This record gives sequence, C-alpha cells and structure tokens, in this order.
Amino acid sequence: MLLFWMTRSKILWLGWIMGVVLMRRTVVVKGIAGLGNRLQVLGYCCDLASHWNAALCVDWTHNSWSDSFENYFQLSCPSEMAFVRPEDGFGQVMPSRYACSITKNPLNCHGALNGDFLTEPDQDPDGPWDTLVVCRYLARYSNRLFRILRLHQDIKQAVMSRMNEMDLVPGAYECWHVRHTDASGGCPKEILRAIAGYSGRRRSVVITDSFEVVDMCRQFNISCPSIVPVVKVGDGLGIHHLDEERLRQEGLSKQDINRSVVTDLMIAGLSRHFWGTCQRSSFSSFVYRGRIVSWFRYVLLGERLNLMSWANVQVAQALERCQLSYKTRRGRQLGWIID
Repeated sequence: MLLFWMTRSKILWLGWIMGVVLMRRTVVVKGIAGLGNRLQVLGYCCDLASHWNAALCVDWTHNSWSDSFENYFQLSCPSEMAFVRPEDGFGQVMPSRYACSITKNPLNCHGALNGDFLTEPDQDPDGPWDTLVVCRYLARYSNRLFRILRLHQDIKQAVMSRMNEMDLVPGAYECWHVRHTDASGGCPKEILRAIAGYSGRRRSVVITDSFEVVDMCRQFNISCPSIVPVVKVGDGLGIHHLDEERLRQEGLSKQDINRSVVTDLMIAGLSRHFWGTCQRSSFSSFVYRGRIVSWFRYVLLGERLNLMSWANVQVAQALERCQLSYKTRRGRQLGWIID
C-alpha cells in the first residue's frame, strides 16, 4: 500500500511538472531592421519574459536577418528555437492579428499591409494569453539582457580570428562607428579627416555600413574590418536590407553580412574608447550599453560583469544618457560628430 501511494504521488508530481511546462507562456520576438534594433528589442522581451515567467522564442528567420538567432547568440534563460511547434500550437496569441501567421514574416502579414503590425510600445498585454508576439523598432530595456546573452562558440572564434588577422588587441585601439546609408552623422569625409587627425597614440579603427566609407578609410590609412557590399552611392539602403540575390552578385550571402556585423559589434565593444558618430544609431547605443556593464569583455575574454549589469530600465537609461552626453560633447569638440 505504501509503495502504491509513493508511486501515485510520483505520478501526480510528474503530472504537475508537465502541466506547468505545457502551460508556460511564450514571448516571441519577431526581429526586424538591423542588429542594433534587434538586440534592443530582445532586451525588452527578456524583461517581459522575466516579468511573466515566460520562455523566449527569438525569430530572426525572416526579412533582413534571414537566419536563425541561435547560429550567432545563445541565451541562458528558458528559451525555444523558432519554430519547433506548428502554426496552431501557440494557444491564445496576443496581439490576435498574429494568430494565423506567427511563424511567418511579420512584414508580409495582414497587419503589416494595413500599417499596424508593430506591438504597442511598453504596453502590458490586455487579457489572457499563452503567446505574446513582439514586433517593433525601438524599446526601453533593463540590463538583464547582458546577464543572459552569450555568443555562439563559432561566432566567438570568428571574432577572435578577425581581430588576430588585423592585429587588434582588446583595449589597445580607438573605434568609431560611421554610418552612411539609411542613416548618417554627416559628411563621412569630414568625419574621417577628423579621426585621422586625432592626436591619440592608439590605432584608429572604423566600423561602417557603407562601402564608400570603407574605401575612404584606405585613403586615410584607417583600419576597417567591415565587410560591406558595393552599394551605389545615394541608394540610402542599409546593407541589412539587401536580399540574397543582390548579395550573390558580389559573392556574398546573408550569413557573411550577419557574421561581419556581429564581428564589428564585438570589435567596437573591445576598443579602448568607442565613439558613435550618428546620434540615431541603435547599434552604437547597444555598444555603449554593453561597454557600461563590461559585457564585451565578459563574453569574449571571460571577465566578470560589473554591478551595473543589475540596473533596471530607468537606471540603465540614465547611465547611457550620461555617457552619450559626454561622448557627443567631446566628439563635437574633436570634429567627428557634426550633425
């Protein structure tokens, strides 16, 4: 009899655990735009998942990234690959407009065609839900993301290989982010001239989304690790929006561009000083945020995060604003911030 009750209790316990797992909510991150934006929104969704005790499902398989998130990053929190469930396996979906297209490209769904595909900013889901879908451009987030985000081992090796190839030692060079496609901080030639004339004793490195800037870096003897397709000047098109066919014409793939931009991100983060020359760049914003908590040295060099990695949304934003204020003022004095 005792054995029977022990067995019965184990079955009930197992059933309870399975019930919790099966009923666990899921926050689905539908990535859009460039890497900086994607990581920013991922940070927001990490906060949502923590608040609602939900698993994260990061879907970057469509539009400008077109590859699996897990091929580049890893999360040390409850997560699920996109997508191991069928289209109808997500229970009650919020917003409801995604219920029939949750595994598809958000930019092609009915809501997008009517201009309302984006999740409302910073709004808690109204009513019961099993799956919350987030698709947006900008987001406020705490520093929790930096405690759970890692690089895939292959990407980590690719970054270190690229740095060794360019003879870049962490903390021994200065780095600037110079955008000049769908966003720009001004005339790139003026910016690069100011960088080249900088009296610092360390090596200068520029990362960019513009082939024009890559070409000008050679003229100014500035190192540039970025792999950028030849895009006609004046297109105003971010390289993350180029499709596979356009990239194949230059012997490149989406994976080549994705790996390059992640490598650029890490090289920027490991510099002695980093300067974003475009004030509207979510990429530069993420670099600033990651540097504040020592995330780049944490994921690549095995060092510890600092206490700022526990900052909530308000404190994290205040820290970034303080650093950005100084960087902008100093950058204008030195000539590479001109907008």
